[in-house]
Amino acid sequence: MKKQLVISIIVCSLVLLTACGEQKETNEPGPLDGLFAGTELSYEEYKPIMEHIVDRVQNMNIDNPLLEKWVIRAVGDERLMNKRDLTKEEALEKAEYNLKYYETFMALAQNIYDISISEEELDAWIEEGPDQSEFPQQKAYAEALDLTLAELNHEYDRDLYEQTMVMEKLQLVLHEEYDTPDVEEVRDRFHEEVENQMK
Repeated sequence: MKKQLVISIIVCSLVLLTACGEQKETNEPGPLDGLFAGTELSYEEYKPIMEHIVDRVQNMNIDNPLLEKWVIRAVGDERLMNKRDLTKEEALEKAEYNLKYYETFMALAQNIYDISISEEELDAWIEEGPDQSEFPQQKAYAEALDLTLAELNHEYDRDLYEQTMVMEKLQLVLHEEYDTPDVEEVRDRFHEEVENQMK
């Protein structure tokens, strides 16, 4: 797996996308591929952007810390992708959908396909990947949240890394389950499974 690319995109995205798939040695597209193409800013450029994102969401006074995290990701995604701020209503709607999608994704992976990741596996993956690199957006993001990079990786964004690991294992199972080598078909069909469960 091209860990550096996956890690960089995960950190700068601030959002868990609804697409499925994972970056592989075969250059198969992953769930976070294509985000912020051409967005390679310096730390000094990311710092005010990340501070604005976090301050804006904190001013929304969201009582649920878990939902607030997903709102930060939603607002960050829109700000970096489209250079605009979501309204509170838009941010909440997008965050609630992404959180529900994530929870449904993880439940399907575990309950239907028996895919799970131990805490030890996840810690080792983070230590070998995200902990080994410091990207400008990652540093600015951590500082805006008043976190160390270790806290960002091992606590705040742990769910994103766990989903990435689950997808690595799940992809292999789904190719067999769906009886197709086509990565896009696998991604689309699993996405449909998740959305059907969300109804």
